[in-house]
Amino acid sequence: MRYLPLLLAFLLPLAGRAQVKVSPLARTAVPANLKHAGKVVQALRYTDRTGTYCVLTTEIGSRPATNPEDGQDADLYAYQYQVPTAGAPTLSWQVHDFVADCPLDLEAQFLPGSLTVTDLDQNGTAEVWVVYRTTCRGDVSPSTQKIIMREGTKKYAVRGNSRIQVGAKMYDGGDYKLDAAFQAAPAAFRQHALKLWQR
Repeated sequence: MRYLPLLLAFLLPLAGRAQVKVSPLARTAVPANLKHAGKVVQALRYTDRTGTYCVLTTEIGSRPATNPEDGQDADLYAYQYQVPTAGAPTLSWQVHDFVADCPLDLEAQFLPGSLTVTDLDQNGTAEVWVVYRTTCRGDVSPSTQKIIMREGTKKYAVRGNSRIQVGAKMYDGGDYKLDAAFQAAPAAFRQHALKLWQR
């Protein structure tokens, strides 16, 4: 019995750290009441200490701009919905990026499998990651590349350019910049973001 206070002191903090559980959600199984624009690219369902959520990435492929003479537009989105045990889901956050009025080659897409969920700081609140590229170009040049991470209401971003090979041993692009939120974040967040960027 004399060890009970010590045991409780060890276990109580762990009790507040619910393990994050993640499972893939087939695109055809995304509930109809999760409102979204475009075609679903990837979807996940996860539970952390704050509740159960569905996250999905969607793309609207190239289409004529409002004024067709200006070229084409394309949009991409990421959504997170909190899914209660009873009642309608509620939108927690949304990411939206786009390319507008592009008369050249157009790109606005998520990297395959780039929607992921982690709990790197082990606080029981999940981190949701997406990686995507956008560009309007008429030559072989890097795309704009971004990593967006959300942990609860906090948003973190890495912005830069993709790296491409332009010669036998020559490369262009690959530069990046972490925003102020990432620079002040736990080291584990920055390390993971840089691994994603290099990958």
